[in-house]
Amino acid sequence: MSQIAKSLELLCRSCVSPPPDLTVSQWADQYRYLSSESAAEHGKWSTLPFQREPLDSVSDPCVYRTVIRAATQMLKTVTIENGIGYFAHQDPGPILVLQPRDADAKAFSKERIAPMIRDTPVLKNIFAESKGRTSNSTIEEKLFRGGMLAITSAGSPGNLARRAIRFLFADEVDKYPPTAGSEGNPISLARKRLATFRHRKKEILTCSPTLPGSEIDRAYEASDKREYYVPCPACGHMQSMMLKFYTQVRWDSKLSSREEQARSARYHCENPDCSAAWDDAARWKAVELGEWRASRPFNGIAGFWISELYSPWKQLSEIVLDYLSKKDSAEDLKTFVNTSMAENWIEKGEAPEWEMLLSRREDYQPGTVPRGGLFLTSGVDVHPDRLEAEVVAWGRGRESWSVDYQIFEGKTSEPEVWKKLEALRSQTYRTESGAEIPISRMFVDSGDQTQDVYNWVRTQPSSQVQAIKGSDKGILPVGQPTPVEVTVGGRKIKAGVKIKIINVSFFKSDLYANLKSRRPTEEELEQGYTFPPGYCHFPTGKNYGDEHFKQLCAEQLVSHRNRRSGRTKQEWQQTRPRNEALDCRIYARAAAWDKGLDRMQERHFRSMEDQLKIAHPAAAQSEQQSQAQPENAQPGLRMDEIRNQGYFRGRNKNWFNR
Repeated sequence: MSQIAKSLELLCRSCVSPPPDLTVSQWADQYRYLSSESAAEHGKWSTLPFQREPLDSVSDPCVYRTVIRAATQMLKTVTIENGIGYFAHQDPGPILVLQPRDADAKAFSKERIAPMIRDTPVLKNIFAESKGRTSNSTIEEKLFRGGMLAITSAGSPGNLARRAIRFLFADEVDKYPPTAGSEGNPISLARKRLATFRHRKKEILTCSPTLPGSEIDRAYEASDKREYYVPCPACGHMQSMMLKFYTQVRWDSKLSSREEQARSARYHCENPDCSAAWDDAARWKAVELGEWRASRPFNGIAGFWISELYSPWKQLSEIVLDYLSKKDSAEDLKTFVNTSMAENWIEKGEAPEWEMLLSRREDYQPGTVPRGGLFLTSGVDVHPDRLEAEVVAWGRGRESWSVDYQIFEGKTSEPEVWKKLEALRSQTYRTESGAEIPISRMFVDSGDQTQDVYNWVRTQPSSQVQAIKGSDKGILPVGQPTPVEVTVGGRKIKAGVKIKIINVSFFKSDLYANLKSRRPTEEELEQGYTFPPGYCHFPTGKNYGDEHFKQLCAEQLVSHRNRRSGRTKQEWQQTRPRNEALDCRIYARAAAWDKGLDRMQERHFRSMEDQLKIAHPAAAQSEQQSQAQPENAQPGLRMDEIRNQGYFRGRNKNWFNR
């Protein structure tokens, strides 16, 4: 047989022969190369133990959908990348990759897919060149033998409906718009394109968790819900590390700095008969020996949930330090919960029990500023027949004391009630040391009786009194002042009153989380413990009875699901008719934020103490943790020490630096 005939025979056989019996992880181990653009150390790919089963689910003929609910830099992107490479090379067909925005789609194509094709020889051989004017491949569309890869955004219905696809890979699904144009949910719209390949279709959905009822949350709940179980190095007990950060990760909170506290952190076995403390080496060894376990029967959807606690690239001290630096800010903590712990962020909006708040009133008298209070703000709620106002003192760690609560009866259309409020605004309050503190900022709600509020606010010092309006949305907790036109005596005022929009949802969540904070015991206070950040103190007095605390706890956060988009929306609802005490406290808290409370440092508090001639408090820790560290806690290991223990595959297998 001639050489040409042999070549033709080999070519024909290659066209009709089935692809090698490889899984996605086997394909990646054999063919995939990491690129310098996306890996700390480029070179040959090596699948990590916790990555193998999620990757292989993509090529499993019994699985039609793989759901990855994971922390950042764990599973999400590599699953989609290896899925693209595997199917393009082994089982080609049309692939659609969805990203939240056009910019995300272009970045994914340029920074992830193009380098992978360039550096993986088997892919470079089958993908069409993208150079030159006559190229058939672009950033958004790349052709390969037997198929096509389209990378586009989820916001355009035209991008989702113009082609039949066999593979749908949807990345960061919780960031998609609720609807693609006017045609509905983007994922549902894209799934219609899979109809032609009904029995051979494949889906990958990935995202870090966001809120309960989100796209990735519902997708994982519909799966067999797999978690990664690891054996305790001491007792062998198999356990999932999901939802365990706040219970099994412990550190010495009495150490002087966050860094020292973080270095003392250990993960503790959940077995009560063991409770062994794992250092980083033990934790990573446990991960290497772990296995995925499903909590529901398999139904064709494989769901995987994993957090940063499993990461071979993260020391526990790094994770704990990240938490300690973010825990005092609701927005920063939300990022940690979603992207590091891979958990849903649940707004701490459920109202506390009013009886509990009533029972913990303290024996300081209304009208006085207790020790620790350094400046005052006031929030005013406006009604047609009265004004209600609360004066609140603020100190270190956002700790607060309700100083005064007044109800001024009278029609807001008449000047008498406003004279009473002006008297309150001009009043000073005495501290325990004898210093007098004025109200530094007063926020007055203009949502009701708007014109009356504008008329009065305009007569007050603009640096002290501000008209506000509440909103459930906002980029900032307190927005920049916006001028509004007003008329007084029928004349147009060119420079009208300026109002500020406050994000009431943000401050309600913040308040209700703070109201649930635990008061230290007397023994703990004697040992030098401080009140937790944001703790709220209340006095005894006639305006601080049952009704006050019932109003303070008068709302709750509820979720509503949009039937058309499938998205869940959360909003605040009143549980009783009156909530004035809640509104006043929210406005006073917003005024404190506007004053700069959340950005103040120790030097600012000391400066205020100097001005008030208040002695500086003894040095105390500003942050207290509820977790306790056992006596045998040791400093965290350095990475070079961990490598020298010989537990792991080492740098040549990309264990630490991929």
